[in-house]
Amino acid sequence: EYQKTISLDINESLLNSYNFLQSQFAENDSKIIFIGGSQVPLLMSNANSEDVLKEFVDPVADLYNNKKWKILGISLKDAHESILILLNRYSKKTLSENLKFSLPNILNEFSIAISKDIWSSGEIIDHDNLEISNKQIYNSEILISPGTSLINLFFYKNKTGGSFRLKNPSGMQSTAGDRSESSIIETPYSIIWQIKNPIPGKWNVEINNYEGQIQSFLQPSYEYQLELLNLNSKNAINQPLSLITFITDQNDVMVNLDHDISIQVSIIDPTGIETLYQMNDEGLKADAVKDDGYYSLEIPKINTLGTHKMSLQMKWQGFESDSLISNHEFESIFFPYMNFEELNISNLNIGNESNLGTLYVSIGDTPYPVDQKSINTTILTNSNQISDSYTLIPRRSTTDGKSAMYDVIYTPQEIGNTLITFNMNIDYAGRLYEVPAQSIQIQIVKIPTTFSIMQISGIVLFSLLLIIGIIILLAIIYRNLQTAPYGHLNDENGNLIVNFKTIKKPLIQQILHRDEILGTVIGITGLEEITLKYKNGLVIMNISDDSPRIRINSQPVVNSYYLKDGDWIGTSGKLYEFVINP
Repeated sequence: EYQKTISLDINESLLNSYNFLQSQFAENDSKIIFIGGSQVPLLMSNANSEDVLKEFVDPVADLYNNKKWKILGISLKDAHESILILLNRYSKKTLSENLKFSLPNILNEFSIAISKDIWSSGEIIDHDNLEISNKQIYNSEILISPGTSLINLFFYKNKTGGSFRLKNPSGMQSTAGDRSESSIIETPYSIIWQIKNPIPGKWNVEINNYEGQIQSFLQPSYEYQLELLNLNSKNAINQPLSLITFITDQNDVMVNLDHDISIQVSIIDPTGIETLYQMNDEGLKADAVKDDGYYSLEIPKINTLGTHKMSLQMKWQGFESDSLISNHEFESIFFPYMNFEELNISNLNIGNESNLGTLYVSIGDTPYPVDQKSINTTILTNSNQISDSYTLIPRRSTTDGKSAMYDVIYTPQEIGNTLITFNMNIDYAGRLYEVPAQSIQIQIVKIPTTFSIMQISGIVLFSLLLIIGIIILLAIIYRNLQTAPYGHLNDENGNLIVNFKTIKKPLIQQILHRDEILGTVIGITGLEEITLKYKNGLVIMNISDDSPRIRINSQPVVNSYYLKDGDWIGTSGKLYEFVINP
């Protein structure tokens, strides 16, 4: 019923491996890789596979399972079905996997399975994909860079036979010149070399007397590592990104390899676009000190939202095809930023209080309330003195006292130019973030205090004539600068209740406050004490303290709210949907 010669070979091999693992005091989850590619059936056509598996496979598999060791089964493309049955049983009994590989895609499949479970010391690199005919002599070159502490070379064949010889850059076979520093595992379908402390240069694998397909890959490990000093997991979009890296040895001690290397940065954005950058240690651009071992780079800005994959690649001169790689990733998101909207910053008078403008804090297009104490304001006068004669007044505050808009009130004490700078450091996205500073320059003047009666009369007369002459023009300009109301309210059934574009308002309000709608003209019970303000593409609902309770999207609202298309406004037991006109 069973090809006992083959079965005894398999069982004997697995038992020998079991004894070896025991002698090495192997830990839990240790693995044996069992590759099956035989086309010889293991079961006779009339055999009961379950009975055979219980007799020959289960006892050995149970030994492994009791030690929490695994048998990873790998079957090749042309393996007989009985091989698949056998590997499935071993993998199932030891809680492992059973993988099926085939050329030409064996490289990717095997590298994924083996690199993360067995050869975990470095990245696996695709090296060669060959189709050799006529049993010709073929040489496969492998470039090994300085600083390589170990390299694994994998060669896989789809047929048996052939001669494979590994030669170092001096032309000596590894078996002759590097035996103390190398080892080889050879099976009918694979050859694996492991070389410790290889000589830098071009190595060569000579393939002789073989006809068929070959795939090879290599896995280098280095005595150096690339350390990234200051990359945050989340970074602000549209802001500069500074990177500093240095090199350490296996003892985590920083080393300086002088000018023998170059370090390149590859960043792939969420859309798949790759951008390459060159770091430098030459004291140029973002690099502060030349030849100090710290390689620097400043990227002007990252302008794509989402997760970016970043790869640092260190290359040795003359070995550019080989590189030490360190992979990272970061997410680009919106962070808080400040914007100052100027109101009155020129020809300010000494001793007179002035509203310079409004400081807005936002994340993207959304206002972001912050505590007033987190905003650091520095006023540097014309004589390089620090002034504290200012006040930040919140426009509207949240229940915890924060605001996204602050009016800046300043009383000048000295003539000349004055520089005002706003800084802010806040905790955001798991770190202390320094919001980019905003600066403005204002001009302070001194108005003469002594005027003659004739001068005063002339000024008054001129002012009256000027006011009369331009009042109509100013009214027209002022009205046209204001945003015309838009949008409408529907009831719960979608029926139009109020159209803000055509709503009737008193004449004075139409002229002076075109961008505002008072709740008293809306005509809805519960909304009498609100005011709608249209500004810069925003619709702001301001709510007085005397207003009945108002809820938006089922949430109570205090002071103010930025209305968005589709918001539901609840008051006096009724719901109204705010809709922006198409």
